[in-house]
Amino acid sequence: MKKLAVVLLALGMFSCKQNNTIEITTKDVADDTKVEIMTSELGNPSPTVVYTGTVKGNKLVFENPFTELEEAYMVLGGEMQNNVFFIGEPGHITISYTKDEPTETVLGGSVNNVKLQKLQEEVKPTVIKLRSFIDANQMKLMQLSQSANEDDRKSLEALQNEYIGYVDSINEVYKKYLADNANNAFGLLLLSQQMMSSQDEETDFVKEFDKFSAELKESKVGKKIDSMLKMMGLSEEAAAGLKVGDIAPNFTSKTPEGKELSLEAFKAGKKLVLIDFWASWCGPCRVENPNVVKLYNGFKDKGLDIIGVSLDKEQEKWVQAIEKDGLVWGQVSNLQFWNDEIAAAYGVRAIPANYLINEKGEILAINLYGEELYQKVEELLK
Repeated sequence: MKKLAVVLLALGMFSCKQNNTIEITTKDVADDTKVEIMTSELGNPSPTVVYTGTVKGNKLVFENPFTELEEAYMVLGGEMQNNVFFIGEPGHITISYTKDEPTETVLGGSVNNVKLQKLQEEVKPTVIKLRSFIDANQMKLMQLSQSANEDDRKSLEALQNEYIGYVDSINEVYKKYLADNANNAFGLLLLSQQMMSSQDEETDFVKEFDKFSAELKESKVGKKIDSMLKMMGLSEEAAAGLKVGDIAPNFTSKTPEGKELSLEAFKAGKKLVLIDFWASWCGPCRVENPNVVKLYNGFKDKGLDIIGVSLDKEQEKWVQAIEKDGLVWGQVSNLQFWNDEIAAAYGVRAIPANYLINEKGEILAINLYGEELYQKVEELLK
């Protein structure tokens, strides 16, 4: 009887261990390929590695390192572009990954990863269309933005509206899932994602955050959102955002070449300067960039200059986006993502965002885009 009890205890311990593991199955991934599990901590532009292992026979199983819910990534071969977003949380998590078809990744096991998988399946058809649209039209958007032809301007507007349609469709799905998870950990994570990517100026993030329980607000994701609200100038403790007539705060940051550049020095001798907040990972920013290129080409010889402030995390992706989008004006970045002190000083809560200033630093306009921004600059430079 005693031996039976020992066996049952051992089986019980084995079962518990199996229920708190991460199980990764792969296809077409070579043996000994490195697998890293990472998290992204607020205030740290570099990801934190919480586990490292290697694939053997297209499989890897290890003890789950997560003790509470947080955003997590699986990275293969040390290349950040080969990453899979999932929810780190206690319990059994499964990730099925095919090297040549990363969009076919399947998450499962834990409750919230099942929810995330369901959400991703719902938006997947639109995401695929959106990626194809960007690949097919990136160069065309750039070419149309540099044309003064009326038909080209209409074509540019039509393409941008098509892009917005895809984004709106994806956002509607996220809003539905957020409403269905209004006071649980999954809903809190969706709110965090929405805050980092949303251009919706009407969303009251403070009000949305207040819907969650005190316990959830004290979680890792809850504290991250609270910090983001403060950085975006939305919390009670934060300073009010800038308005037309205010003096734009001076800042100093590094160019892609590693040289320091200040706004004070940059604007000297120029009639107008556009301070353009953007990032390589920001889809709406990349679609707006052709309009900014058109603006620069139209007025660079008449007194306008532009300084881009990027909220990127990775130097390489930032530089690649500058080159691909033809952003030939001044560029700086602290590579601090949303923990950027310049964005905090300006009260930037979503990107793209911009501030049009004169040589004295007085703010003349805020968050004008496309044709509206073009006409404003034209008016001021007459």
